[in-house]
Amino acid sequence: MEQKFNLSTFISGIKEDIKELIRLRIEILRLETFEKASVVGSFVIYGLVIVNLVFFMLLFAFVALGFLISGWIQSMAGGFGIVSAFYLICLVAALLYHKPVSLWFKNLLLKELDSETEK
Repeated sequence: MEQKFNLSTFISGIKEDIKELIRLRIEILRLETFEKASVVGSFVIYGLVIVNLVFFMLLFAFVALGFLISGWIQSMAGGFGIVSAFYLICLVAALLYHKPVSLWFKNLLLKELDSETEK
């Protein structure tokens, strides 16, 4: 027995397949977005932890340096003034070189994202 070709059934099947394909593509896009967001989130959290550790390490190191310089020059205000002047110089340098440093961090983040998507 020969089967008759039914055009409406064929078109209906193609229509359902296209709907399923679109649904799957949207799901893949959603999952890829979640993956990238989790990579960025973990990178940011890791960066914040490292920044906090370095901040407190430097804070205590500079307090110790202030006491050390104070002992050398026999002036508590002078020792901590020198350390404060160093902080001021670092602040001015950070403000002057904001764009290159910002660009470096952006490139670092993009490189990290790109390396995660290649895995």
